[in-house]
Amino acid sequence: MKYKNYIFDLDGTLIDTEQAVLKTWQFTLKEYGYDFSINDVRVVLGVTTDIGLQKLNATVDSEFINHWQKNYEVFASDSDYFAGAKEMLLKLKSLKCQVGAVSSRSKNEYAMYFNSFDFDKIMDFVVLEEDTEKHKPDAEPLLKFIEMSKSNPTESIYIGDMPTDVLCAKNAGITAALVKWNGSNVEGSNADLVFNSMDEVIVLAN
Repeated sequence: MKYKNYIFDLDGTLIDTEQAVLKTWQFTLKEYGYDFSINDVRVVLGVTTDIGLQKLNATVDSEFINHWQKNYEVFASDSDYFAGAKEMLLKLKSLKCQVGAVSSRSKNEYAMYFNSFDFDKIMDFVVLEEDTEKHKPDAEPLLKFIEMSKSNPTESIYIGDMPTDVLCAKNAGITAALVKWNGSNVEGSNADLVFNSMDEVIVLAN
């Protein structure tokens, strides 16, 4: 099937932020007396801060997000596009596809840490944490995107790197795709499609 709307997750899908995010969680939680390993905090990937804290059973105060964002500045420079990701997005645009993003990132984080990636010039629509009451894996973020963009769900595909992305798409009635170009070992996600390279996305759009 040929899709008209290509919707992407950001962290771990278009932007290689994994180590920056994990190091920030580890560092910030240490300020609260928790000694988690990098592997321990991997459960926070792909979910909102509140859900991440629940998964870790960590108790923090109302300043945690401020501390996290301040600490992330130390590690944010480690983040960049995965090789070929920006070119893939521009190619999709040239093929007259609508390109957008659905992310669990807050609007403040998006403004602070993703400005350099020119998403405002590339993305037609972006849905962030504050745009919905419920979050991935619930369908609401993708349904919000469909509403904003006036897209047809059957002509849309959501491309992410985590099981929560796949479930979000499934729950929204949208084709779910899992990426492997990030070196991920995520398995058993029940994705409709798996992309090992960005060229495979472009081939699908042609």
